[in-house]
Amino acid sequence: MNGMTHDSGGSFMPHGFCFLWRPDVLWLHVISDGFIALAYFCIPVALVYFVRTRKDVPFQMVFLLFGAFILLCGTTHIMSIWVLWHPSYYTEGVIKAMTAIASIGTMIMTVRLMPQALAIPSPSQMDIANAQLREANAKLEKLYADSQERSRVTLAAIVDNAVDAIITIDEVGKIESINRAGERLFGYDASEIVGQNVRVLMPEPYQSAHDGYLDRYVRTGEARIIGTSGREVEGRRKDGTVFPIDLSVSAFTIDGERHFTGIVRDITVARQEHEARQRLLARLTESNTELERFAYVASHDMQEPLRMVLNFSQIIAADYADVLDEEGRDYLRIVGDSAMRMRDMVQDLLEYARLGREGMSMSDVDMEVELNHVLTNLKELIGDSEAVITADPLPFVEGNAVQIMRLLQNLIANAIKYQKPGNTPHVHVSVTPEGQDWHFTVRDNGMGIDPAFVNQVFEPFRRLHTWEAIRGSGLGLAVCRKIIDSHGGRIWATSKPGEGSIFHFTIPKPEGVAERSAAHV
Repeated sequence: MNGMTHDSGGSFMPHGFCFLWRPDVLWLHVISDGFIALAYFCIPVALVYFVRTRKDVPFQMVFLLFGAFILLCGTTHIMSIWVLWHPSYYTEGVIKAMTAIASIGTMIMTVRLMPQALAIPSPSQMDIANAQLREANAKLEKLYADSQERSRVTLAAIVDNAVDAIITIDEVGKIESINRAGERLFGYDASEIVGQNVRVLMPEPYQSAHDGYLDRYVRTGEARIIGTSGREVEGRRKDGTVFPIDLSVSAFTIDGERHFTGIVRDITVARQEHEARQRLLARLTESNTELERFAYVASHDMQEPLRMVLNFSQIIAADYADVLDEEGRDYLRIVGDSAMRMRDMVQDLLEYARLGREGMSMSDVDMEVELNHVLTNLKELIGDSEAVITADPLPFVEGNAVQIMRLLQNLIANAIKYQKPGNTPHVHVSVTPEGQDWHFTVRDNGMGIDPAFVNQVFEPFRRLHTWEAIRGSGLGLAVCRKIIDSHGGRIWATSKPGEGSIFHFTIPKPEGVAERSAAHV
């Protein structure tokens, strides 16, 4: 012990002198400080391990500060052992100062975080919160279960009350469910049919082919019937009767198992109605053909007697004018006018009937060329009325040139004739593209048509004015409609009385023919 040295400055002596170098006191302090230092060194290691392992734990900085503080505290105890034999009191003081700084930082951080730490629920509070969560979760599960049950009941009610039969089968064709409509439709009770193969509801040849369709779909995914709707097949009732049905089939998967739903509708009545309509259509077509034939023959055969009446009335007017008195000459004029009127009607009727009998050759028709033909044909009418006819650049259409010319001529002639007295007719022909068709309009500034009658003007012999006021047979627009019908288009009119009329019609565009951009007519 006497060999222990003083501090390098020569003014300090080891701390052991204070213990008179008594071994019992000396080693008591050494052992105590050693164990304290060992504990202090282990605690920071445990704290660092805890913080690194539980990154979710809040206030990790506090743990690290506590670890540093405890580590420095352990170092001070090591220095306490060291200074028993070595008077390094300055070094010991520095370490204690560092320990003080760490302790103050830890204290400040602890005070700052104390409210947050106190806000952390206690175990009893956590138990209460967990109990409340479990109760809320139980309520939610009950609500979900109730909702699922309501949904199941609602869906079952919808399925059971559906008008159409709904049948589900598994991937081998075994019936899993059938609704009430299915029971009524096929005559089976659900308890009789569930578990049987769906083939029992099919007549041949559908029965033999069914398993092959189903197996092919399950193996390859190739859908010929499954996934389709509106397929007309046949079903078989419990009593063996076969009836037509509309079948839609869809596939779905639950827990890895494939199922199929079929929606079946009895179309017996619909098919009977369709067949009745077809029979009626055939009779109407036959009747219409007979009427057209009669109109053609009658109008053709009536021309000769009318020609005789007209000719002889003209001969009488020329040769016997001096013999007849004024009243007789009036009667003769009435006969002549009536014969001319009848001749016009017969010619229009013959043209109308001929439209349904003539074979129609279709080609690319230049509408501007046909419009020029019309203007030539109506030259006298246009000149007498001083009508102004204008047109947009007109395209080619696919149709019959003769009929297209008739169409334009009838529409333009009507636009010129149906004018208020003293009014100068203005007629404009325009066109716009409309999908695969051309949409033409013929606009005039004439009398106009009451909207209540605008759809009736296309009916045969439908006239809105007397023959004396405006001459005509009442077949011009009927001819126009028949021409447009034969070309696969539509014709209609829009008009207001006193503001003129617009007649619309559509004609298909010819394939591969570009739009014309010529100048106005």
